[in-house]
Amino acid sequence: MSIALNDPWIRLNLVLTIGLVALLSLDRWPARSGSMQALTEVTANEVSNIRIERMDRLALHLQRTPDGWALRYPSDTKARPQRVQQLLAITRAPVKRTLTVAGTLAEYGLDEPSAIIRFDQIRLAFGERDPSQRDRYVLVDDEIRLIDDVYFNLLTLPARHFTGD
Repeated sequence: MSIALNDPWIRLNLVLTIGLVALLSLDRWPARSGSMQALTEVTANEVSNIRIERMDRLALHLQRTPDGWALRYPSDTKARPQRVQQLLAITRAPVKRTLTVAGTLAEYGLDEPSAIIRFDQIRLAFGERDPSQRDRYVLVDDEIRLIDDVYFNLLTLPARHFTGD
């Protein structure tokens, strides 16, 4: 049995099959090309202190102890580790886009950040939302990075969220 490539229906099916394979390959390409850049290079196991500042005031301080995580401010009590892990996930948040600080920080809301989180010596300042997407501007060292806005929402949670009270 031989296939006649001069038959228009067979050629059409062949072209459609090749197109479908190409589209499926392109759809799967990002998953195979590697992972996205993380917001920081620090890992959760390396962090021993987490501080959140809002409106230039300390709002929350968590500290790793030999017994696990403890809330140190605004009260002194044991913290729930799974809730602290939510904050630690910010360190590895996928960066959607990186901008250089070419203009003023004010245009990104980073001259007076909405919130600042510190993982030991690493300072992350959260500015405004990107108007075209659901992302948030974050100042990391001398770069502005965009991450999903859901990470900012973690910085607005009350202290009792982390203790389970």
